[in-house]
Amino acid sequence: MGRPLDAARARVLLGQALAASGDPDSAVAESRAAAAALDHAGFVTEADAADAFARSLGGRGRVGPKRVGTLTKREQEVLSLVAEGLSNAEIAERLFISPATAGHHVSNLLAKLGVRSRTEAAMHAHLLRSG
Repeated sequence: MGRPLDAARARVLLGQALAASGDPDSAVAESRAAAAALDHAGFVTEADAADAFARSLGGRGRVGPKRVGTLTKREQEVLSLVAEGLSNAEIAERLFISPATAGHHVSNLLAKLGVRSRTEAAMHAHLLRSG
């Protein structure tokens, strides 16, 4: 087709039409496929909406860490500094932001990576660099 974003958006609409016509299983399948394509294309908000629609019909949500590509440029910078072992205060000083803002960036990137600790995030950053 050559237009993956348009195709993914069409699948969202198809999923909605299938749900309205009484075929929730097919609607979930189309919505999940759309969510995967949108996520891959970097349209995370639209992917989340498609995934939420699938969940509303009884489908399972996406699991596992989201792609690192979904991190903002600032979150990628913060991840690099976390991997160096810097505290929030040290990250804030290095990036000329407040410690609270640094903490928000750390929390966001932990959630996006699907990890629970700075150590896990640092390991993830190391694997990305070596991979």
